[in-house]
Amino acid sequence: MKVLFPKNLVAKWDQALAQSSHIVVATHINPDGDAVGAMIGLGSFLRQQGYRVTCICPSPYPGFLAFLDKEKQVLVYSHQKEEVIRAVDKADMIVAVDVSGLSRMEEMGEFLLRIRAIKVLMDHHIDPVVEDFDLVFSTPQVSSTCELIFRVLNSWKPDAVFTRDQATAFLTGIITDTNQFANSVFTETFHVASLLHGWGADSETIHSAVFQHFTLNRMRLMGHALSNIKMLPQFGAAYIVLTRDVLESCDYRNGDTEGFVNIPLAIKGISISALFLQREDHIKVSLRSKGAIAVNGIAKQFFQGGGHYNASAGKMEDDPGKIEELLKEALGTIIA
Repeated sequence: MKVLFPKNLVAKWDQALAQSSHIVVATHINPDGDAVGAMIGLGSFLRQQGYRVTCICPSPYPGFLAFLDKEKQVLVYSHQKEEVIRAVDKADMIVAVDVSGLSRMEEMGEFLLRIRAIKVLMDHHIDPVVEDFDLVFSTPQVSSTCELIFRVLNSWKPDAVFTRDQATAFLTGIITDTNQFANSVFTETFHVASLLHGWGADSETIHSAVFQHFTLNRMRLMGHALSNIKMLPQFGAAYIVLTRDVLESCDYRNGDTEGFVNIPLAIKGISISALFLQREDHIKVSLRSKGAIAVNGIAKQFFQGGGHYNASAGKMEDDPGKIEELLKEALGTIIA
C-alpha cells in the first residue's frame, strides 16, 4: 500500500501521542457513515494501543449506523453536554475526523476551539482550516476519511492487528462515502477494502445494516421524493425538495433521506442532482454530479458550503420559494 503522508508527519503524530493519555475523537454535526466509521474505528484502535478515548459528535448519528456503536460509547453533545464537557476538559489530544474545520461542529466546535489540547485533523475534504490544528492529515485524493485513517494507522503501526469491528467501521465509511464504490474511488481504495475484508469486515453485512433496515415511513418518504422530482433539462439537472410538512407526515428521522440525492442521477440525460431538505431554520442542500462537472464551487459560492468535486453540500435561507431560482443561477455558472 502506498504511503499517503510523509514519514516526518507520522513521526509528529507519534510524538504527540507520547504526550497524551486521554484522547477525544470528534466529528461533524449530523454524522454520516464515513464520520461515524472514522470516529469509532480510530477510537477503538487507539484504545487497543492503551489510550483512554472518548468519541463525541454534536448531534445523534442515524439509527441505521447503531451497529457500529455496539457499546453505546459515543457521546452526543446535544443530549449529553455535561458529559462531553467533562471528557474534553480531561483531554490531552482532540482528533477531528471527517471535517475540514471545527466550525462544522457548530456550538461544539466553538467549545473545542478554546481547549488547549493538541488538535489533530484527519479528513479528506478540500480547503482544510489548518489554523485550527497542530497536525493535519488531509487530502482529497482518497475515497473517504475512513480510508485515510486506515492508511495513516498502517504507516504508524505497520505490524498492527485490526479487529473485525474496527475493519467493519472503516469499510462502512468507504462504502457509504463512495456511494457503494460508484464515485470518489481510487486504485488504493480497492486495496484498502481488500485488506479490511482480510481483517474480518463483511460487505454483505454492512450493506444489509446500512441499506436494508429502513422504516416503512422512510419508504413512503422516498415515494414522495420520486413522485416530485423536478427537471431542469436545459442544465441536465434535476432536484428534489422535501419540506417540513412532508417530513413530519412521514415521521422523519435523521438519516431517512440517505441516498435520496443520488436518485435523479439515474435518469437519462441527468448529470447534476440536488436535494433540498427543510430544517427548522434553514434548508440543507446536497449536490451530486457525474464526470467532469464540479459542484463544489457552486456549493461554496451559492450555498455557504463546499465539499468534493462530484459531491458537495451547503445550506440556504429557509424559503422554499427561492430554491429553483437560486439553483438555476448557480447552474448557469457551470453549464453553458
